[in-house]
Amino acid sequence: MWKFEIYRDAASEYRWRLKASNGRIVADSGEGYSSHSNAHRAAENARNQIGRASIESV
Repeated sequence: MWKFEIYRDAASEYRWRLKASNGRIVADSGEGYSSHSNAHRAAENARNQIGRASIESV
């Protein structure tokens, strides 16, 4: 099962990452958030949008 994790980075900012069932990180926030609730909201937004993402060949 995949899961989102919210954690504090070295700069004391909150970030999210998405881990696959094998423990590998498959996506991350790419930016830090000042509060846990903002990082949680961003993770929820990412979770809601993943199913709508298109696949493109470049």
